Amino acid sequence: MKNRGRVTAYLPEEIQKALEEWAEEESRSLSSLATYLLTQAVKERQQQKEKQE
Repeated sequence: MKNRGRVTAYLPEEIQKALEEWAEEESRSLSSLATYLLTQAVKERQQQKEKQE
């Protein structure tokens, strides 16, 4: 298994609740949803940076 980093995030309560509901709707854990969303955000940022170069 790949080594994985760990991140602790402090979220406003309303954001945490919204993410928990979203994760439940998709039958995934909050951690899994957060990993997915962060991965997508990083990929999008990398693509934008490549277009700027």
